[in-house]
Amino acid sequence: MFGFKKNRFLGIDIGVSSIKVVEIKISNNKPALSNYAWMNIPCNESEAQEDYFSKSLVQYFKKLLKEGVFKSSNAYAAIPAFGGLITLIEFPEMDNNDLEQAIKFEAHKYIPTSLDDVVVSWDILNKRSATESLVKKKDEPDKKEHRLPEAGSKLQVLLVAAPKNRVANYEKLVKSSGLDLKYIEIESFSLQRSLVGNDPGNFVIIDIGARVCNIVLAEKGVIKINRNIDAGGRDITKIIARSMNVDEIRADKLKFSGRELLGKESGMQFPVLEIIVGEVKRVLKSYYSNEGEKKVDGVILSGGTAGLAGIEKYFSEALNIKTIIGNPFGRIDYDKKLESKLMEIGSRFSVSVGLALRGAEEYLKK
Repeated sequence: MFGFKKNRFLGIDIGVSSIKVVEIKISNNKPALSNYAWMNIPCNESEAQEDYFSKSLVQYFKKLLKEGVFKSSNAYAAIPAFGGLITLIEFPEMDNNDLEQAIKFEAHKYIPTSLDDVVVSWDILNKRSATESLVKKKDEPDKKEHRLPEAGSKLQVLLVAAPKNRVANYEKLVKSSGLDLKYIEIESFSLQRSLVGNDPGNFVIIDIGARVCNIVLAEKGVIKINRNIDAGGRDITKIIARSMNVDEIRADKLKFSGRELLGKESGMQFPVLEIIVGEVKRVLKSYYSNEGEKKVDGVILSGGTAGLAGIEKYFSEALNIKTIIGNPFGRIDYDKKLESKLMEIGSRFSVSVGLALRGAEEYLKK
């Protein structure tokens, strides 16, 4: 139905207001853009509703795949960051068996439900980031062997968890469309992979979605903090609509018209952006109070709202940190004829590109 090209990979990002799919192929031993598509969908306040996932969303997804004419069936999907947990825990050095028991004990402090109801994964953070997958390959062993750090050091463990029912919803959705689901991960890892990769340095990713803002602190390619707040692009659209006395459809178009709305001349105030700035400052203050002062090399903006004119300047001045608009396509090859379009829409595809890159990287390692 969709082909079975082993060297092509689909990254599937199902958001609150849209679905984005990117297909990456391996060309000349490098990842290259093969295809991409997106579809706006009715904003659903409770995306966990069974009917929405099993009926409405399935139809939108199948339509997008059909019209997009994708060739791969190798699918990588992400659940929203607000639907999972990513947290860093420190332990004294111990062997793997003791560590596994200690992690299960500590997990209860962070997961407000029975561990039987969640999918849990964990990794010791060392020089190389390990797998954060919530869905394993069939031939992957149930238990992973981890190399312990040098004697005398503490172990930093990244705990990743998500509700089983949420993971199951995404699994059913992808498989019902005839795709071969390889992995499901929390979208924060996809963001880090496409926007930071293995770049040296410390970066803050601010991904502003329609409803939720995801804040990720990554050091040397490893996620150290992940925070979500109820502040998103829809809040900005509503402010524009009220201030300019237009409906929200018109306001959304104005938001991406290139018009400077963040300057004093517009007369508009955006408390939602102030909330995001305040949360980023709290994340940095909290983390570096324990880790010691370190330089943050940059802030990377992602999500549809990154297309708001002047937003990088706003965050640069508010945080006093160099801020750029993320370009997930910058880590893959693509037809240069598409460059202007990809620069325009790129920040919307950070998660889907990161997912497809996972498949490409795994293929290239073989």
